[in-house]
Amino acid sequence: MSEERVHHPYSPSSLQSLEACPCYQSRSSDHVRTIIGTIAHKSVETRQDDNRLDDDDAAAVAECADFFERRKYLMVEESKGLPILELTEAYLPIDDLKFEDGIEATTAGYVDHGIISGDRTRAELIDYKFGLWPIEQASNNLQGIAYALGIFRAYPTLREVKFFFKQPLIHSIQEATFTREQIPQLYLRVQVVVAEAREARRLMKLNDWSKARPMVPACNFCDNIGLCPKVAEFACRVGSKFFPLEIPEDITPSRIHSPENTTLGLRLSQVVAVWAKSYRTVITDRVIRGDAQPPEGFRIESRSEREIEAPKKYEDIALGYFTKQEYDATLSVTFGSVEKKISEKAPRGQKTATVDEFKQKLEDQGAVERGHSYSFLKATSTSTKTNKTE
Repeated sequence: MSEERVHHPYSPSSLQSLEACPCYQSRSSDHVRTIIGTIAHKSVETRQDDNRLDDDDAAAVAECADFFERRKYLMVEESKGLPILELTEAYLPIDDLKFEDGIEATTAGYVDHGIISGDRTRAELIDYKFGLWPIEQASNNLQGIAYALGIFRAYPTLREVKFFFKQPLIHSIQEATFTREQIPQLYLRVQVVVAEAREARRLMKLNDWSKARPMVPACNFCDNIGLCPKVAEFACRVGSKFFPLEIPEDITPSRIHSPENTTLGLRLSQVVAVWAKSYRTVITDRVIRGDAQPPEGFRIESRSEREIEAPKKYEDIALGYFTKQEYDATLSVTFGSVEKKISEKAPRGQKTATVDEFKQKLEDQGAVERGHSYSFLKATSTSTKTNKTE
């Protein structure tokens, strides 16, 4: 995936969230999984290992590459000597419409991999996901539907498109088959989603949020969450109910967003944050004590903080893994920066073991000391339904 690539403002990857809420706006993210996902996609595309990936992510990349090669082999066998077509990062607009704002096509995006049969009547498209959350089922997934529409448009002889979502880190492969006869209904669904999103963005510029439909998980990743009055309305209800002395009962989204009431808005954000933390603490405590089962989609996880007890010992041990110049380049000596550098320097297949060895040496030689352990609920990545293929 090219970092310089310009994405369609209503890209296929955003359609599912836009269907949930037309006011959704994707948020730029520097989350570690987002960065790793970009590196992993590039590694699959180029078939080249990237030392920034740990062993698990490198194995996920290899699994995706193997999956593509297997699908390609089966397509070659099926085509009985006719040459197949192989697509990598193909740009697939679903139509040739031109809009008044200069945007071309209702939606368009880059599919990771594609294969077209020798007789050009069947295609397979593959999208790799290196995140840890299950995605929408393939048969209802608007990203896959948009790519299918794009490939149908690009190759008019196609009668059938099979779409795969490959999520190696959670051991999930989802697939769905779309036929040319389905194009009208699929196209209409995408058009409606994008049309509503266009209208919502027009109204938002006029400070009209009437199209907003707050819901999880769309709100979690929306750049407009701090501006949306519908979300603020929920926060107002929580604040006035649980903190009546701090937040007046007549509080409204328009009041907290007005310039003269910024203090009230900030106070609301503080009390809602306190309520959210308190609620999570109560639920977590019940589960850890055994008074309640872990909520669906969560598990108990335990950790203990580490503190650098002997900086000189820490440095001496770290210098057994890389040079003094590389150590100094970490700027501040933190566990993350040093362990990341050690992982990058370690041979493929030994990265996790090398970092674990480093951690053990630190403890054995008294360079670090563990503080009190603590437990918390962590969201899991188990999917309720997984379709497996070869």
